[in-house]
Amino acid sequence: MQDVIVPDQPEHPLGAAHEKRLLNDLKRSASNTKGRWAVRIHLSRMKQQTRPEHSLRACEHTFNTLVARHGVRFYWLRNFDFVLLFTTLNADMVRSALVKVRFLFAGDPVVADSPDALQGVSDQFMTWYRLDADYDRLFSQIQGLVADHRRPGIGAGVRRHRHAGPISQQRRGRPLTASMLAKVETALVSADLSSHVRRQSVCALVGKAIPDPLFTEVFVSIGDLREAMLPHVELSANPWLFQYLTQTLDRRVLAMLTRRDDRTLTQGFSINLNVQSILSEDFLKFDDSLSPGSHGTVVLELRSEDIFADLNAYFFARDFVHQRGYRVCIDGLTWRSLPFVDSRRLGADLVKVVWQDDLPQILTSAAGALAARALRLGTSGRMILARCDTDAAIRWGQDNNFTLFQGRHIDKVLKPLML
Repeated sequence: MQDVIVPDQPEHPLGAAHEKRLLNDLKRSASNTKGRWAVRIHLSRMKQQTRPEHSLRACEHTFNTLVARHGVRFYWLRNFDFVLLFTTLNADMVRSALVKVRFLFAGDPVVADSPDALQGVSDQFMTWYRLDADYDRLFSQIQGLVADHRRPGIGAGVRRHRHAGPISQQRRGRPLTASMLAKVETALVSADLSSHVRRQSVCALVGKAIPDPLFTEVFVSIGDLREAMLPHVELSANPWLFQYLTQTLDRRVLAMLTRRDDRTLTQGFSINLNVQSILSEDFLKFDDSLSPGSHGTVVLELRSEDIFADLNAYFFARDFVHQRGYRVCIDGLTWRSLPFVDSRRLGADLVKVVWQDDLPQILTSAAGALAARALRLGTSGRMILARCDTDAAIRWGQDNNFTLFQGRHIDKVLKPLML
């Protein structure tokens, strides 16, 4: 039976984001279901007094090691159920952890009436899914939960409209504060970032040739992270606290890449970093982990506002990474900032310019004259046109001396070639 989220019932604060993440992860594994399992634990069927908040935290903590070391995936649902994705190889470890969960909630009748749940028998407490046989059933259930969340009048949508204040403020959320940042930092220490990490290729594209990937950008989706940790907070509202948060993320991404947890390391890739992160001990560990001669395949992307915040620190960091063989890319330039950033004087190897749908009109106006001149003087092969979500962006870029492109349109063209 399809689960329905009742608007007036409490919801798990991470549930909506985790449901969407689970749906995306199921989509990615649709063609590889053999030997894969899922189990849904129906905590929502228990009495609320038998699942207090400290028991819920202890429940999630039970699976931390499996998530961090064995590739098990953990997802909260809004109704306080949770779902685990795992392989046959880890089935016994998952069952062992579920013994602890049964112990945590042993006082509830739902648990007492489920003696065979740990043997793979679906009942009121657990529903088991063998993905090579039950994939469609699980996918349909989670898709229904996500659709309910998006539908007006259901679940969190109702709560949004109950808040006072303009709709624009509700959508933006509260500004990030120092106390919130401290909590996020603590959570990031043990958080599994794998589901928030995205990859997008930067490709050479000339004429009607097939896009040729040069390197893959590896980055953390701030939007997904916000939904998972602080859905009602606008992380970038306070630029200084947001900058500090990105430095924490830098450390986590560098640690992940240092451990070789990401197969992208076997080929050319780029990562977004702060200048201070390059000067940190974490970067030195990452640098040591790379095999000799592979540094030249790594591009370090830095934002212009971070560079100009401390030019001396940037020049020191640039010289260090250039000596090691890395390439530097100035990221996130727009038509407004492009004329004021001289990439040659900054010693950058690449420049990333953000595409906007109205960019052609802007560059022919008086306001965009300086940007148009900067683009004409740009060197082909050094400038990347980013966020190319349509074919129109590619066509305009090719007409304006760009040969390097990145964006969703490129991803669509590449996807069938990767199968």
